[in-house]
Amino acid sequence: MKKILSLVLALMLLVGCMSFAAAEEAITLNVWSFTNELEGMINTYYAPSHPNVTINYSIYPTDGGEYTSKVDAIMASAADSEEAPDIFTLEAAFVKKYVNSDVTADLIGELGITEEELAVAIPVMRQIGTSNVNGQLKGLSWQATPGALMYRASLAEKYLGVTSPEEMQALVADWDLFMETAAKVNEASEGATKMVVGAGDIWNAFNFGRTQGWVVDGKLVIDDVLYDYLDLAVALEEDDLSNKGAAWSEVWFQGMKTDSTFCFFLPTWGLHYTLKPNCGLTTNDTMTEEELKAACETDGGTYGDWRMIAGPVGYSWGGTWIGANAAKVNAASDAKKAAMKDFITFFTLSEEFLYAYAKDSGDFVGSNAVVEKILAEGGTPNPFLGGQDHYSIFAEAANLANGSIMTDYDEKMNSLWDTNVTTPYSKGEVDLDTAIANFKAEVAAQFPELIVE
Repeated sequence: MKKILSLVLALMLLVGCMSFAAAEEAITLNVWSFTNELEGMINTYYAPSHPNVTINYSIYPTDGGEYTSKVDAIMASAADSEEAPDIFTLEAAFVKKYVNSDVTADLIGELGITEEELAVAIPVMRQIGTSNVNGQLKGLSWQATPGALMYRASLAEKYLGVTSPEEMQALVADWDLFMETAAKVNEASEGATKMVVGAGDIWNAFNFGRTQGWVVDGKLVIDDVLYDYLDLAVALEEDDLSNKGAAWSEVWFQGMKTDSTFCFFLPTWGLHYTLKPNCGLTTNDTMTEEELKAACETDGGTYGDWRMIAGPVGYSWGGTWIGANAAKVNAASDAKKAAMKDFITFFTLSEEFLYAYAKDSGDFVGSNAVVEKILAEGGTPNPFLGGQDHYSIFAEAANLANGSIMTDYDEKMNSLWDTNVTTPYSKGEVDLDTAIANFKAEVAAQFPELIVE
């Protein structure tokens, strides 16, 4: 079915014959990214319908900052050179750094993407791709990354007497209820099962609950919701309601395949690429859902025992945006500029592509039109979730997150907050005033251009 959908899409777009594809000029696009995800999408969906466009794809990992270092170096010295990227991807951790700068092109004013074309884009992803400096749209994403709460159905029934997602949602509808439920799980399991792995699990839900970003008008801002987050971080530690581990650690992944952890806050990609592959099975792309479930029943693991609900708040986590090199856009011929526009709109706004990709991969795409189409067809029943439709739940959360609070300081600020405030304060190593003072001192030292009071 996946191959059929992909072939149908390719034939439709080939027959449709994009205007630039018929041009005499052969086009080469340099595409830079930090993963092979987009490369696979290019080979499967884009290349068959764009025979006139050659893609030179370069991957530089984000480990140690290699990707951003490569981008920064070439943009500073040879942005319009033949080697420089025409198109490059931007991860959530550093997307604002680039959309707030002059190196990315205005997708509307310079590439000609229209408001009519953009009408389908899920707002939060467009907000994040918009410059805080001048309001220009600099990046678009093929996906949306709303978050949800994923919990173990068998543990919910065993320790809480809960047998449906609706009942579970009522027990975690706000943070007070969430913490009460965490205490009940801990008590009923005699400490064998903790609500979350650690305070980091709830960070993104609080981070996106802020009304103001880290920096407003050149001044450091600590939103009040972050103090609420600290209260919960302390309670999780002092009341022994977590496994006292960190995200991406061994204990974090262990909680996905054992009864040690009750729930995880994860976004769209977290369901498919983090939770499912770490549910206790050795999975591969050739196994059907039925084979996966049978293997779990035979070999152990948690496949099929997960359910998904909205949780206390709507939030987003992660994502990848596509931007264009402003220098290359300015120097491009009309045909190449059209190809650059088409490349971006193909992956981020094309209903044909996004629908086929969503049906093939299960990923939650960044087009409300496609989401609504999938929901109208009955959604996407997911065996991993006991047949639950993950698309309808993510759809509820997709338009709740506030992307306007993101700044180009976020990656470093989040790290400084965790190192100087969350970890030492929640563990009782420093009092709150000292933790905040240490944080502000670090911010002032690393960002002398900011007002820190």
